[in-house]
Amino acid sequence: MKSKMKTLSLAVLGFVGFGAAGAAMAACPTSLVPPWTQQLLLQGVVGSVTGGYDATECRLRAALNQNGSPAAKAGVLDQTPANESRYRAQFIVDASGITLTAANRAATIFNVIGGTSAPGGTGNIVQTFLRGDGVGSSIRFLVGDTAQPSLYRIVDVALPNQAGANRVEIDLTIAAGTGSFRYWVTNVSAATTDGNPTGTVTGLANSVWTGVDQAVLGLAGASTFWRQNFTNANFVFFDQFDSRRQTFIGH
Repeated sequence: MKSKMKTLSLAVLGFVGFGAAGAAMAACPTSLVPPWTQQLLLQGVVGSVTGGYDATECRLRAALNQNGSPAAKAGVLDQTPANESRYRAQFIVDASGITLTAANRAATIFNVIGGTSAPGGTGNIVQTFLRGDGVGSSIRFLVGDTAQPSLYRIVDVALPNQAGANRVEIDLTIAAGTGSFRYWVTNVSAATTDGNPTGTVTGLANSVWTGVDQAVLGLAGASTFWRQNFTNANFVFFDQFDSRRQTFIGH
């Protein structure tokens, strides 16, 4: 897998397949395919809108219909990875347009999917949730580990910027008992370095997934309380998705 970027910034559209970049493009593109493999949509809305982060011109926005089904989704699929034994990815998420401080409001925002499934049929090596814990907003990682009865380890991180955008980066290594997962969760403007992650999980038994084949960014798998309280006008915003095999992405 080559080092690559998938972002909704017009400044780099020429590199990711939307078309020629520059001021000649007066509006954000209406199609998300390419650079993404596929748009995933059921009982929700997803698309690009003007106004990104760190001077980008466009960002992704996603929302789910109120009182929709548990299968409702609004996001994009990347099938660029090819059974990668190491996978690094980064994106910006901004949940300031919704109220997550109440408990039991949660939705998946990023899934890393393996080439094969673990026992029980789950293909997700890493699931990333945006959730309310009754006090504030947080990120929850479910990190695949078949040595656990649940098949996952749980990592919770309070969002540093409760009122705006945050940057999330992961570094996943696939191995039989020696796999690892490093993660960075920071304010969107904060500088990060490879050697100083927010946290690290080691000793993972995740080789049953064989490697990373796909990634999904957006909203899916929302809890009942999320679907009851948020409408398709309550957007979560994403920007600057970037995935690589080895290189630290950072800010």
